[in-house]
Amino acid sequence: MFVSAGTAVRTARPYRVFFATWAGWTLDGFDNAIYIYVIVAALTELLPASGLPADHAHIARFGGLMFSLFMLGWACSMVWGWFADRFGRVPAMCATIFIYSIFTGACGLASGIVSFAVFRFLTGFGIGGEWAAGAPLLQESVPEHLRVRLSGWLHTGTPIGFLLASVTALFVLPHFGWRALFLIGTAPALLTVWLRAGVPESPRWTEQRASAQEQVSWRELFGKGRAMTTWCAALMMTCLIFGLWSSTFWIPTLVSTWQRSLGQSAASAQYLGSLSGFIMSLGTLAGCGGMPWIVRWFATRRRAAVFFFIGAAMCNVFAYGIVVLMLKNLTLFMWMLPLLGFFTSGVFSLYTIWLPEMFPTMLRALGSGFAFSFGRIVGAVGPTLVGALAAAFGSYPFAITLVSLIYVIGLPLVFLAPETAGKRLRN
Repeated sequence: MFVSAGTAVRTARPYRVFFATWAGWTLDGFDNAIYIYVIVAALTELLPASGLPADHAHIARFGGLMFSLFMLGWACSMVWGWFADRFGRVPAMCATIFIYSIFTGACGLASGIVSFAVFRFLTGFGIGGEWAAGAPLLQESVPEHLRVRLSGWLHTGTPIGFLLASVTALFVLPHFGWRALFLIGTAPALLTVWLRAGVPESPRWTEQRASAQEQVSWRELFGKGRAMTTWCAALMMTCLIFGLWSSTFWIPTLVSTWQRSLGQSAASAQYLGSLSGFIMSLGTLAGCGGMPWIVRWFATRRRAAVFFFIGAAMCNVFAYGIVVLMLKNLTLFMWMLPLLGFFTSGVFSLYTIWLPEMFPTMLRALGSGFAFSFGRIVGAVGPTLVGALAAAFGSYPFAITLVSLIYVIGLPLVFLAPETAGKRLRN
């Protein structure tokens, strides 16, 4: 029992807290991934309903724009970090899961492109806040000897959510259509009931909140001695998010349109597009599952980050610039997908460990949430930029190869960030 200021605080078993946060991550990944598999089918119906042609150029432009709006909603969710530091990690998690569940379902009821865009923005607003609440809740609620391992495994929920979305898409889309897939996305709302009843608040946050002399302040993130940490974290996340959603976001669309250009049926192309997402998620799962051992092998957070930045840049250039653009070899590209998932998406498991370590308890959710959300603001440009370049040059792989340079630009930031390996979580 954790005691603070004479008051007993209820605690939970470490793996109970892990499962609760992991389940939120998994359902977050599921709702996040749904759009990837329905983009062509949804826009083919919604664009004509709004008086716009559903040709290749419009689907490319509006597909990127809808995802950019989703990411802008994600970016606006930085307020959830403040909420989690001010009112608690568990209430913040419940609120974010409920919001993204409801508006994911609303996407399946959209009558036109405008309402669809509004629902995508609000879905992003909910999904974006869960990271800021869940990662600190886990790190602050488990023993130090389990903290890095469980924090690294936490992000396995995202690729598993993607896997669930791809499997669901394989069976639901051909029989029930894209709207049904969004409606299934309302299911995570049920998790909030169990979270509220079965998971106690972070004992470390409860103690610090009881003794805090001042309210949580945004200014403290940029004060003397902390501004460098805040901006390094935010800019690293900017590069990673920009790179991820400018490349892997387009894989199912790239594969399905590639198949259509070869004369395959729409159903066959859609199936292979969903399968590509499934294969890529296997690589992401390997990166996330192995992260506790990867960071131990590299010994420092910085070395591990360098490994992933360089690996992501090399895999993107090779897969899109050489395999797709030059060799036009679909089989080899499908074999590359696990590596793309490992480097471009698996790296976020490293930051599930590293970001919360950079900030003290009463700024942990705010600092981590700001870093992630700031990254989404700039990262939101990525899908729209790729869509515009693809429409202009008629080539998704050419556009993706160009924007992959973001990993090279972000590499120096790794060396400016604070090293936290081997240190206990800050109070």
